[in-house]
Amino acid sequence: MTDTNVHFPDVSRFSAVDDIEDPQQLIDVLDVAKHLPGFGAAKTQLLDRLGADGASSALDVGCGYGADVIALAQRLKPDGRAIGIDASESMIAEAQRRAADSGLNVEFLVTDAVALPFEDSAFDLCRIETVLQHVADTERAVAEMVRVTRPGGRVGALELDPGTMYIDHPDVELFDELRDSFIGSVVGSMARRVPRLFAEAGLIDVQTDAHVITGNSYAYRLMLAHHLDQLCDRPEVTAERARRWWDTLDAAAESGHFTGGITGFVVVGTVNSEE
Repeated sequence: MTDTNVHFPDVSRFSAVDDIEDPQQLIDVLDVAKHLPGFGAAKTQLLDRLGADGASSALDVGCGYGADVIALAQRLKPDGRAIGIDASESMIAEAQRRAADSGLNVEFLVTDAVALPFEDSAFDLCRIETVLQHVADTERAVAEMVRVTRPGGRVGALELDPGTMYIDHPDVELFDELRDSFIGSVVGSMARRVPRLFAEAGLIDVQTDAHVITGNSYAYRLMLAHHLDQLCDRPEVTAERARRWWDTLDAAAESGHFTGGITGFVVVGTVNSEE
């Protein structure tokens, strides 16, 4: 059973990683979340749709600790260049540490997604993953990705839709409140808006695919523990009710009957070469 004395981070704080007391907590969250069943297939489809194999240059916006930049570089042609940018100095430092012995042509920069420091048409492809829900000016971020991608190049996103989060739990009412609280902490409708944002930014041949990403009891603690703590300030959500909620999840996991997940959307479009 998971230790309930562990302090779980507020996972909505990815827009301000360096402002929290222990940024390593959010790095650990990424390590857990991005290895959930279903995530790998979505990530692979994104790279396939982007045409990563044999490309010369690629940009990962909001690269976190850099694992996806390394994956990109491995699929580019031998002298290809992959760059990752992130607003967090802590994330970029971790990315540089992890990539130090990779032998790949990768680079990491601390910069803002809405003001990319690259010339127009600088990259063959550009990707973003689970970042747009944390960006205030999403239209500007998408426009910047389109700007730095060459005509005929591809721009892609993988975003999770918290509104589709599901779980088998007898306390349905509390789960609904937790999901609503989580949605309110991020741009909760972002994933389903991405195809429209891509089209409005001028991308053509926009393709969208949905992937079910299944979770586990620990992943749900990472996502929801902070929100349950906040709900416990209300009379109807007692500490005992919260304890029973987690105990039920843990028991389901121990018995092999845990059921929960979320939908992720892979969206890819092409930069119009006729403009």
